[in-house]
Amino acid sequence: MVSWDSPEELAIEGAAFNNLIFALFGLYVWELVMTISFEWSFVTKKRKMSWPLVLFFFLCRYCMFLAFVGLIISLTIKTKINCGALYTFISFAGNMTALCASTSLMIRTLALWEFRRPVVILMVILALGHWAIEIRGMVIVDSQWSDAANACTVVSANHLWLNANYFYTMGFDCIILIFTATALGRRFSDAGLSGLLFRDGLVYFIVTTTCNTIPAVLNVLDLNGEHSVPLFNAANTETQF
Repeated sequence: MVSWDSPEELAIEGAAFNNLIFALFGLYVWELVMTISFEWSFVTKKRKMSWPLVLFFFLCRYCMFLAFVGLIISLTIKTKINCGALYTFISFAGNMTALCASTSLMIRTLALWEFRRPVVILMVILALGHWAIEIRGMVIVDSQWSDAANACTVVSANHLWLNANYFYTMGFDCIILIFTATALGRRFSDAGLSGLLFRDGLVYFIVTTTCNTIPAVLNVLDLNGEHSVPLFNAANTETQF
């Protein structure tokens, strides 16, 4: 049986986590470079600015980048720093990414429902709950500098709020998907716009659910520190318009 708290196991998982972060950072930078034409279309005025969707899009897109930068710093820094402030910054950027992604999808869903009052009220209430949980989740990790490890170490984390974060996000995105599919099914043929948007929404939900489920289960199991203290919500990486 694996001894999850053994130094050898923690070293293996720590190395795997570091490699994963660098790989995902490289992939995300590649994605930003390959899709930079979207930003350029606004600079050249080829595309009309549409608020608040574009606002949430840019926040989602670049908060994710900032979260990765913070993670890279936390993994490579060898000089004593304010670890609490760094981890709060990482949590802020990561949680804002998740919030903006879900909010963007919610706004698109409301537009499909032509902003009918009952749907708007329900979605806004759920969105406020999501924002409250994610904002609270920005300050649940306590980190300090360790002279022995010559790095930032996590002292404690609130597992209850971590679980609430993951499961509420999954539930909220699922509700958005259901409302989107329902609206599209009532308005368009499956071969047209509805098919495209439904496939996009379905793929998005599958990806976010998978990415949220893995750390959520590990956090519930609480096998060791490497499993129980995710530094940011990696599920909602970016939204597409």
